[in-house]
Amino acid sequence: MSNDIVRYNNGFNTVPLRQFTPVEMDIFWSICSKMKRKGTQETTYDFEVFQELSNYKRDSIESFYTALKSFSDKLGSLTYQFENIDEFEQLWLFQRFYINKKQGTITIQASERFEFILNSIGSNFTRFELENITKLSSGYTKELYRQLMSHRDNKFRKGAWFVKIDDFRLALSIPKSYQMSNIDVRIFNQAEKEFTIPDEYGIVIFSKFEVEKVKTRKGNKIQSFRIFFEEPKINQVPLNNWLENK
Repeated sequence: MSNDIVRYNNGFNTVPLRQFTPVEMDIFWSICSKMKRKGTQETTYDFEVFQELSNYKRDSIESFYTALKSFSDKLGSLTYQFENIDEFEQLWLFQRFYINKKQGTITIQASERFEFILNSIGSNFTRFELENITKLSSGYTKELYRQLMSHRDNKFRKGAWFVKIDDFRLALSIPKSYQMSNIDVRIFNQAEKEFTIPDEYGIVIFSKFEVEKVKTRKGNKIQSFRIFFEEPKINQVPLNNWLENK
């Protein structure tokens, strides 16, 4: 099992990744796991590094090259934005993303500001095991997982996300056309299966996953969610799965 870690400043949780397919999300988080502590230096990796990290199922170099190209096209529109009453700033994540199909390599250079998001995190950060997010098949479940992990108590490995429904829709890029029944089926029911059903090794991502719907004081309209989660106890998983890479 891999013990690669994704870690970044919590400010990046305001950037939705739903424009990416689930495969492209896995590639993105694999890149983030390798680029931490690299600063803004250009770094070159073999295709196999990200095929393994992202749990990419196909063996064909051509298919992975196509997936990387599609990912790169969308990467150009992925930005981190900051705004207050007087200022607006839009930051692009990478200065360079170069794919060489013949050599089977990818050369990546983080932008200075995105390097800050990956490395200057202080105590305000989200951290999760890369292997967990690549196990998940649904894009919504992947996005929900990283939002939940930003509310994780690192000591007790559990947490809760109290979120207004409008903010929840924004965080997961949920279409306005989705009714509560759609959210239940497409997101919460699917997430419960993916989070709590044991994998081939008998390991679950969460030993507890519960969603409480909070209604408005008047009427039955859902106002917010209280989402509770808990990870398995440390003696239920291989020890190295909890360790931070040095």
